[in-house]
Amino acid sequence: MAEHTLICWQSVNHGNDVLMNSLALLSNRRIAIKKVILLRQSDNIIDIQTDRDVQLEQIQVHIGDDPTNHQKIYQALCEQILPRIASIQNLHINISPGTPAMHAVWLILHAGGRLPNGARLWSSQFNPQTQRHSIREVDFPINTYLSEIHQLKRQKTSWAIYDAEPKSVLRERALADLKKFSQLSDIPLLICGEQGIGKSRLVESLVQIIKQKEVIAIACGALDEHNADRILFGNKNEMGLLEKAHQNILFFDEVQDLPKSVQRKLLRVLQEKERKFRPTDDVEEKNVIFDVVCTSHHSPAELANILEKDFFDRISLLSVHFPPLRDCREDLLDDWQQVWNELRMPNFPSKAPTNQQLIHFLNTSALSDNFRDLQKLVCLIMAYWQENDVQAALNQALEVINTGQNPLFASTGEMIVTGVTRLEMLNQFKKEIAINAKNRYGTWRKAAEALDCDEKTLRQDANL
Repeated sequence: MAEHTLICWQSVNHGNDVLMNSLALLSNRRIAIKKVILLRQSDNIIDIQTDRDVQLEQIQVHIGDDPTNHQKIYQALCEQILPRIASIQNLHINISPGTPAMHAVWLILHAGGRLPNGARLWSSQFNPQTQRHSIREVDFPINTYLSEIHQLKRQKTSWAIYDAEPKSVLRERALADLKKFSQLSDIPLLICGEQGIGKSRLVESLVQIIKQKEVIAIACGALDEHNADRILFGNKNEMGLLEKAHQNILFFDEVQDLPKSVQRKLLRVLQEKERKFRPTDDVEEKNVIFDVVCTSHHSPAELANILEKDFFDRISLLSVHFPPLRDCREDLLDDWQQVWNELRMPNFPSKAPTNQQLIHFLNTSALSDNFRDLQKLVCLIMAYWQENDVQAALNQALEVINTGQNPLFASTGEMIVTGVTRLEMLNQFKKEIAINAKNRYGTWRKAAEALDCDEKTLRQDANL
């Protein structure tokens, strides 16, 4: 039988009755609660006698002296409680105990998709006229783009996706602009920011969710005058990307690499809401509708001098600048966990290793390659990992990064350039980890044991 967990606030006015009645009423619905997480405001342990088969955990939630402050309650639950319950299956929440502000925050968390998949909300009531207790499931099917983003993060566990509720002011402003601009159809959107800040991922996650459309991506550096017509416009026998993007999003990745001859050909396509183009070797013109999103590591001012003027004017009607990681220090620990989730190999812990040295690094490093610096650090930690000594591996990796002597990534400067895909980067990282581990431990078998994986996996990573 699946185990069920109940979480709720401690009732100040009704003592333990609300909790005990809730357990009984859920049991009548054949929901056998095996664990209770009781949230309390005070630092005093509450004396509760539950069924001996029910595990009780009490957590003091730091919300200050005002239990009606929505912001403090929301922040406290996000920081103290959500990480603890993220992996719980069959979670039930009684939203009735506590203040009205506490009830509202549960609903906000639910609507924002912050609760684990399948979490169910309940409301318990007492009727003074009939002297009867009751409990009913809360029907609150509101969905928001935040909910869809958190759902995507749970589905794409190997994706490092920006938190839609950042702590830094600059990132919050950029995401707010991105949300507002993405809600407008038919108007091109330009996203600028340094290399390595995850512009493509922003398009493939947040923009796609907000627009509710599929992304058809074009690596602009891969287009030249010889292949552009076939790839973009197609012909009688092959559908081009313009036609494939009908009713979807056409995404020009690193748009500054688009040849000028191609820019001129695209200008007419982008002039009207109904995009018109003629496939190669075809006499009939086709009409399609799609949204246009472009990214670039250049600023709009720089792009204005790189691109054809008319083309630049057309794609830059709405532009968003995303700040580098060094300007968003408040978000770096969350970013670190995201990158760790994306790159860690099987059998490595799910929680990203952290210590004071790492925090100092995050607070002081220039992080000139942004997320790529964090990716390097993750790979180094996995390479130096021995006998689960996470702190030793972390400190050794930080020493390599800080001294600039990086044997694992001697080729990184050549590898990380415009046009290199994320998959190519990850494959190169894995190859260098495998080869370095083999050189370090002498044999593939010993290297595999040290990295807690099988020998076949290491050899495949090394392309052997």
